[in-house]
Amino acid sequence: MSSSKSEAAANADSKIERRTSALSFKPFRIYFGGTVLAMNALRLGAVAQGLLMWELTGSPLSLGGVAAATAIPMMLVNIFGGVFADRYEAKFLLGGSAFIGALLFVLLGVLDFTDTVRPWHIFSIAIFAGFVSGADQPSRQAYFPSLVPKSAMKSAVTINGSLMASASVVAPTVGGLLMAEFGTPFGFFIAALGWFAMFAATVLLPRRGTSIVQRSVLRDLGTGIGYIKNHRVLLVLLILAFSNMLMVFGWIGMLPAYVELFGGGKREVGFMFSSAGIGALSGIIVAGRLSPGRRLGWMILGGAASFSTIMLIVSNSPSLALAMPLAALAHFGNGLFNISSIVTVQLRVPEDIRGRVMGVFAISQSVGILGGLWTGSLATVIGLRAGMMVGPAIMLVMISVIFLTQRKVRNLHEDPTQDR
Repeated sequence: MSSSKSEAAANADSKIERRTSALSFKPFRIYFGGTVLAMNALRLGAVAQGLLMWELTGSPLSLGGVAAATAIPMMLVNIFGGVFADRYEAKFLLGGSAFIGALLFVLLGVLDFTDTVRPWHIFSIAIFAGFVSGADQPSRQAYFPSLVPKSAMKSAVTINGSLMASASVVAPTVGGLLMAEFGTPFGFFIAALGWFAMFAATVLLPRRGTSIVQRSVLRDLGTGIGYIKNHRVLLVLLILAFSNMLMVFGWIGMLPAYVELFGGGKREVGFMFSSAGIGALSGIIVAGRLSPGRRLGWMILGGAASFSTIMLIVSNSPSLALAMPLAALAHFGNGLFNISSIVTVQLRVPEDIRGRVMGVFAISQSVGILGGLWTGSLATVIGLRAGMMVGPAIMLVMISVIFLTQRKVRNLHEDPTQDR
């Protein structure tokens, strides 16, 4: 009898632990406040940058080119950013990235306001912004889990993931309306304030600490890559994340061109961004609340498949009114896929190499920006609608192959100890 009571108590304690909110901890609340403003700044800046480039050139390829100018340096820094996040104090890397990011938005805003901005200015600043974001992403992924106990990890990952999605709801709509009224410089200046707020938040945050072992950067990088390579599930999820962001998510970079198909402008671009953000945020929230047990793998693959399937329909939408809810539904699947994947990885990575492993995974976000070049190049050759369809079609084939051949991924359990 006493044994049964003990087991019941243990089960109750386990359920309580799983419900622990990351927001119960003050350091995470400070991080949350700064990140809310920073992510809105990042999204608002991206919308303003795309609109400005479209006004100057009217070329889908130029939109993809700006995406590539940001993504390539971001990927280069991501490769080593996880090593630096383990080797040096992550909160200082976050603060420095936020401060420099704010200055870049101020510079672009001044050039735009004085009517001296040229496409090469946008490309140049995008390159520097790529280096900044490349340092920010792995530092962020390595840092925020240290602010909460493991019992709040799922909550922390869900909240952190929801911040970008929620920013995609608020910033594009409000920013699109304001920029339609006051111009794109206003968007850049507001975005700069958001990054300055993130810098201020890092001053108040505790230190994470650094890795005791100091070896060559390349050897430390090899540790993270080797860990992923030796764990089949993580390797497959990494490939899936890269492919999804490159071949499907890149359509976001084409929004100014896509909206123009229906005679839309700045407001409509903002509405489309927000539609995608609403869907992604909903998917993230649902992923954080679900307990799929042994169906975690099905949820990950199903989310990715639904994103690609619905994007094929969005590509052929006859109206913007229909495209908006479809985009929301598509990004619901993407949010479900992304957060479920990140939680899966975070729970399976040792703390002492978290930065290195998550730095490699952070590259997938950079690849998502680079996806704009993929879609833009295809759009230039075969047309925008057809160009948007190629990636999702390839992705559906990949997901089917993974489902049929990768039993460990298909049978993933939300509890790592229950994997089989």
